Amino acid sequence: MNRELRLTRAFVDLADTLGAEYDALDLFTRLGEHCLGLLAVDAVGVVMSDARGELRTMSSSAVDLGRLDLLQLQQDDGPSVDCFRSGEAVTADDLRIGTRWPEYTAGALAAGYVSVHVLPLRLDGGAIGAVALANRRSGVLPDADLVVAQGMSDVTALTLTHGPGEHARPYDLLTLLQAALSAKAAVELAKGLLSEYADVSFAAALDLLAGHASRKRLPMTVVARALAERVLTPAEVLEGSPSEALRGPPGG
Repeated sequence: MNRELRLTRAFVDLADTLGAEYDALDLFTRLGEHCLGLLAVDAVGVVMSDARGELRTMSSSAVDLGRLDLLQLQQDDGPSVDCFRSGEAVTADDLRIGTRWPEYTAGALAAGYVSVHVLPLRLDGGAIGAVALANRRSGVLPDADLVVAQGMSDVTALTLTHGPGEHARPYDLLTLLQAALSAKAAVELAKGLLSEYADVSFAAALDLLAGHASRKRLPMTVVARALAERVLTPAEVLEGSPSEALRGPPGG
C-alpha cells in the first residue's frame, strides 16, 4: 500500500465516530499507532489537560516513554509541558546537547531516546494537550512528517468533540476533557485488576482489555468500567484470550 493511501486511511480512521467500537480514549492510541506507522519515530506519547489546566498522561506506545511523560508532569518541566503552555511545537533534535529539562533529559537518555519533537493537541485555537514523538537517534524530523503529525493531532482533537451523542447538546470543552480523563482512570483501574488476577504486566493487561473489547465489539472504556463496577469479572475477560497475552511478569 502506498503512503498516500495509508495517509488517507489514517485520517479517515481518526475522524470516524460512527463505528460500534468508537471510544474517545482509544482515539489517542490510534493516533499513536498511525504516527508510528507513517512517520520516522520510535515512540509516541499523548498528554491532555484536565479542567484545572493540569496535564495528565493519556496514552503511550512504549512503557518507558509513558514513565517519561509522567516524570515531566510531576516535575512540571519537560518538552510536552513547554509545548502545552506555549501552544507551539517544541523540538530537541539531540538531547545530549544542551541543558533544558535536566531530569527529563537524563531519563530520556537512560531509556535510549536521543531526540523528541512535541506538537500541540489543538482545539478552537488553543492547546488542550501535546503529542510527543520520540526517537532513539538524533536529528530533525522531515517537515512533511511534522505536517502530517500535526494534521492527525488536529483531527483527533476535533473528533473528540463529535462522538456519538455530542451533537445533541452544546459543545462543552470542560465536560469533554473530564469525560476523557474519567475514561482513562477507568482503564487504569481495569489494567490493575487484570494484572493482579492474571499475574501479567500492565502492558499485557491492556492487551487483554483491548482484545476483549474487540471480540465483543464494545468500546474499551465500557469494558473497563464494567470491570471496575464488578459487572464483568477478570475471568470473563481472559476467556477467549490468546495464551501469548497471558505471559509476562507483573508490573510496568
